[in-house]
Amino acid sequence: MAAGTEAAPLSRRGFIAGGFAGLTVLAAPGFRGAATANVSDVMILGAGLAGLTAALMLEEAGLKVVVLEGDNRVGGRVFTSNEDEIPGHPEYGASGIGGHYAGVRHMADRFGVPLVRERPRTDPRKGELMYHVKGTGVRPEDWGASPVNPFSDERRRTIPLHSFQFLAAAEVENPLPIGDLEAWQNGTYGDYDISCYDFLKRRGVADPAIELGAGTNMSYGTVARDLSVLMAMQSRNLIRSLYDGDGTFDRIPRAGDGGNQCIPEAMAGGLKSDILLGRHVTGIRSTREGVEAHTRNGRVYRARYCICTLPFSALRLVRIDPCLEGLQAEAVQSLGYTPVFQAHFAPIRKYWAMDGLPPSMWTDRSPGRFMALKNDPSNPDAVTSCMAFVNGAMALYLDRLDPDDAAALILIDLGQMRPSTVGALKLLKTLSWNRNPFAGGAYAYWKPGQITRFSKRMRAPWHRIHFAGEHTAVLNRGMEGAMESGERAAFEVMDRL
Repeated sequence: MAAGTEAAPLSRRGFIAGGFAGLTVLAAPGFRGAATANVSDVMILGAGLAGLTAALMLEEAGLKVVVLEGDNRVGGRVFTSNEDEIPGHPEYGASGIGGHYAGVRHMADRFGVPLVRERPRTDPRKGELMYHVKGTGVRPEDWGASPVNPFSDERRRTIPLHSFQFLAAAEVENPLPIGDLEAWQNGTYGDYDISCYDFLKRRGVADPAIELGAGTNMSYGTVARDLSVLMAMQSRNLIRSLYDGDGTFDRIPRAGDGGNQCIPEAMAGGLKSDILLGRHVTGIRSTREGVEAHTRNGRVYRARYCICTLPFSALRLVRIDPCLEGLQAEAVQSLGYTPVFQAHFAPIRKYWAMDGLPPSMWTDRSPGRFMALKNDPSNPDAVTSCMAFVNGAMALYLDRLDPDDAAALILIDLGQMRPSTVGALKLLKTLSWNRNPFAGGAYAYWKPGQITRFSKRMRAPWHRIHFAGEHTAVLNRGMEGAMESGERAAFEVMDRL
């Protein structure tokens, strides 16, 4: 920045409202000439939403940017299946765009991606879901009186099983102030940075109820003992803060028309900077002069600064020099990532018409949440495909098997629970986020004690390396959290140039 000039500080709200207009004032005159022809100003690792958001901001600021992506596509964990793979092209990754996803909606509008209603994935329509637990099939309306319902408290017995986890974790008390979405990391609420298991146990919930209601088909984590209830409270606080507001936001979950992957693809198409696919980074070195990224094929890329958006589950396999230290090193090595295994099937027979039961099931066996998807807008009542969406400890077990063997086990369990499915399903595709080397899980989660211990320290810059990705977000989760983090990291780097 030229001597005697000062750019007005930019806020995230101002950035979203005004797009990238005015960011070029942050480019330092003469800086580009100072960089060698083959050295970038900023190197970004990862072409997901965090990396692409940062790249767009930095490019608009007049900086020379290069994006290195290990996979053969952009989007990261925003990943839509192809129609020729699975009818209705369901989402493998990020699914819904909430009304509070201002950044995501801004990008979709900026790059001409129409938003349509989200296609339900693990939340089927009312009347289209049944439970199958402890060897017994139960309709949701009968759950409260079911003999396999393990809850003794009358109020908890009536909470729908498929939504118990986060409701139970925050139903008794939620100390986080409504509207304050940073409070969960400010250190005040460390007494709640305990496991969901301990939280419920101290409130009189029996082990079988905790195991089923808070430790089966977990939205985050693997078992009830390894998820911080403070994270669950923050998720609930985000929702209640939105609904406690003026109600002006769009409350209908949206998705990109044609699939959410259209959004990062459109963002990538709007970049003038290079996005280099298939660059699997194995090492990052920070020196006094700049940063080097070493890739598996022996190439070395150099820049003045680096923004690393790799999930910590992938970053822990990358050598960093100088080595990370203290709590930041601990965070990279130990932050949790939710395992998700998916098996997609074509229904070659209408098994639900044969037995007269709802087409989708919430189970305590290998099918996890077995969902009949209806993804054809021209025929909204037709089942286009079926998906076993398995997470938590069961996903870890399935990941130990060959993918086809895991799918075969799911079919066996389905047949035992529901004989009408025998011979009615044809395997189309399996996917494991846990086994993906560039993901190492579907999304980050906080284990007990981790929020208090290192939530702030883990996203701090390390020499010339800055960190982004949804795991470093504070205000939001998912796609919006990824963009939030990309913006933060871009501002951090611009402040240093």
